[in-house]
Amino acid sequence: MDYLVPWRPEMSETTAATPTIDRRRNDRLRLPPMYTRVLAGTAEGHAYDISASGVRIELDETPRIGEEIALRMDLPGATGDIATNAKVVWVGDVSDDPGPRRLALRFTVFRSMLDRHRLAECLGRYRGIDHAMAA
Repeated sequence: MDYLVPWRPEMSETTAATPTIDRRRNDRLRLPPMYTRVLAGTAEGHAYDISASGVRIELDETPRIGEEIALRMDLPGATGDIATNAKVVWVGDVSDDPGPRRLALRFTVFRSMLDRHRLAECLGRYRGIDHAMAA
């Protein structure tokens, strides 16, 4: 069963109080959070969506914006874990989300070409679904 679902910014919820500007260069794929384990440094969490350039995750620990962390992801359909370093570019506000912190990370360097290949392969597997949704 395929768990990845194509996601576009217009599918997200926004309010007049929190206008958003989408600066993403790559389409994102929504992930099944409870089935997409992420290890960020020593903190364990879940991924929500991913693209070729970054990922949105949830952690109990809150890194600072600008901090670079080691990341290991177990994506549905991938042939193995994907290891990369990533920079924290956004952290959800505690008043909006009182539970674990949601944060956005931008990939900075993959540990190996195999890790980059695994991510590209996983994203490419769903590219046909993504193009179909855009039509």
